[in-house]
This record gives sequence, C-alpha cells and structure tokens, in this order.
Amino acid sequence: MNEERIFVPEILELALAAPGLPEGVRGWTAESARRALESLRSTKVAVLAVDVYDRVMWGFAPSDDAWVCRRVAGEQPLEFAGLSRREAADWIDSFPRHDVLFVIELSAQDFAAAAHGHEGSIVDAG
Repeated sequence: MNEERIFVPEILELALAAPGLPEGVRGWTAESARRALESLRSTKVAVLAVDVYDRVMWGFAPSDDAWVCRRVAGEQPLEFAGLSRREAADWIDSFPRHDVLFVIELSAQDFAAAAHGHEGSIVDAG
C-alpha cells in the first residue's frame, strides 16, 4: 500500500520530501494538509496521527508536538474516518507555529478491507 493509491496526483504533488523527514515520508504545509484531507471526504481513510517537524537551518527536525486519534470500540469505519479527518484538520488549522511540516499517518480502512477482508492497514502518507 502506498500514498499513490490514496491521493490523486494533483494532491500528492503538494506533499514535500524534505531533509530531516524520515526516508520515503513526505510532509505537508497547513494549506496542503487541509487540501489533502478534504480530498478524502468520501472515503474510509482515517487520520491516526499528525507529527510536527520544525524548520531548522539544514531542513526539518521532529518536534514534541503531535496529535493522535484512536478509534472507539464499535465506531463504524466511515464515522471514525470522518471524525478523525475533521479533528486533524482543526488541530492543524489551530497550530500556533507556521514554519512547520505536518507528517500525517493514515489508516486506509477501505483498501485494507478490500484486500484482506478486515480493517487496519497503516500507511504513511505524509
């Protein structure tokens, strides 16, 4: 599973590979993250976590700031996906620093269900 299966090319192009991010991981500005999350509106793709990387002289460095969402027992996949995306977007929108990149961890519940008959495959789509 990779982010090309989750995002259309126009959205994927908004993500940045930058020095300091883990290899193969892309970061999103607040604006590009908002657009990426909006593009997932009719899917079961949920946001599990958002990690913040601060700009430093040589690129980006991980900060101690993060947001996490956990699924409640019995919560339907579509309900969890929508709620997690809204809460992640609100957290990103209200984040106090601007010179950062957000790394977004997604759960592609709909792809996992189709491929394996259950939920829970995790992809980094940041």
